[in-house]
Parts: sequence; structure tokens; C-alpha cells
Amino acid sequence: MQSEDDVQVLSRIIKARKTLKVLGDVNRSVQFTEENAELCNQKVIDSIKTAGWAPFHYNRDKNGLAEPWRVHVLWHEDCRNIANNFRDWFPDVKASNKLPAMLSACGALIITTWLPQFRGEDQQQEGVQNSIGLPKQTTIDDEHLAAAAAMVQNLLLLLTANSMGTYWSSGGQFRTPEMFDRLGINRSELFLGGVFVEYPGTVDESVERVSGKQRNNRSQEHAWLREIQLTGS
Repeated sequence: MQSEDDVQVLSRIIKARKTLKVLGDVNRSVQFTEENAELCNQKVIDSIKTAGWAPFHYNRDKNGLAEPWRVHVLWHEDCRNIANNFRDWFPDVKASNKLPAMLSACGALIITTWLPQFRGEDQQQEGVQNSIGLPKQTTIDDEHLAAAAAMVQNLLLLLTANSMGTYWSSGGQFRTPEMFDRLGINRSELFLGGVFVEYPGTVDESVERVSGKQRNNRSQEHAWLREIQLTGS
């Protein structure tokens, strides 16, 4: 059993986690000391490994692995490399696209994907339903996606606990088959999110930090929380 102190610490971390978009200058490298970079890189890897203890309801059984998620990590130098080549690779993107600036400032980019079991498959289990009447393939894929999202939430909390800023991006051009090919990500995987990680101790006047838009839009808990009380026999 966990102590009350453990519960309080976890509650504080959950409430402290927030979206932070960190924007750098593509033409100016954000400086990390080698010692700090190595320490933070290891913390990122350790956080990913621990996040992988997220629950999953079905064994995905892909390439001998039960987990329905995959994680691909880019460190700072490779992020800057992509930032420098981004507009050559994607010449049609708007000038206002923030990905190059985000790539320039982050210590790491963690790309998370999930592996559907039936979506897009040639062979469908038509007519196979679960106990509540929904197509079994639909509920299995929903479970895979929910499990992968739980893993990402674990990751965000662990990075927050390590004093790292995080931004869960919907991906933009990172969702494209072209980018998948460049990064060696199998096209059978579906993009779930890109977690941009700001390393602590980054000091650069050119870096801009923008808070998430939805944090102040949160409702009071009573608006979405309902306690059920059954009446009668």
C-alpha cells in the first residue's frame, strides 16, 4: 500500500503538469552543456521505460511484442537537423508553422505511435461482435489506442517530475508518410503524438515559452463528475 505522502506527491505532479510550447531560433543553436545533455537524455530514457508500465487490455502480439505502442526518440542535434531541412522537405508549409522553432529549442522529441489491429487491414472480422453488440475489431482497436494514450500520460507525468517542460503535439508534418520514411518508422504504425521536451537549465534570450490554451478552460469537477446511486430493487 502506498503512503499518504506518495498520494500527495503524485497529486501535485498531476496538477503541475502543463502544456509548454518552447520556441527557439532556427538560426541560433540552443546551448546545452554536455554533462546536462547526457543527464537529461538518460532521464528521458528512464521515463520512457517506466511509462511503459501502462496497462493494456489486449496483447497486440506484433513482432513478438504485447504492447500496442511504439516510441521513437530524437535528440537535440537531430531535432535541429530536421529544423534546418524542414522547409526544404515540406516547401508548401505556411511560414507560420511552429515546428522548426520547436525543434530548435527542444532537448528531445519523443514520437509515440500505436498499432491498430484491424483498422486498415484487408481481412476484417465482419460479424464478430463482443458481448455488448459492438464489432469486436472496433473495441480491440479502441483499447489499443487508450492503452497507448495512458502510456503517454505516464510519460508526461514522469518528465514533469524530472522538472522538464513538455508539449504534446498532434504532429503536423510528422504524421506524413514522407516523415515516417525519413525517420524509419513503419507505416503500419499510426501517429499518436510528438512530445517535445525542454531540458531544465536552458537559458537563451531567443527562446519563447507559450503556455497551453486549454488549461484555463478546465471546468469545475462537478460539471463532469457524476456519482451514481441506484434506487429501487
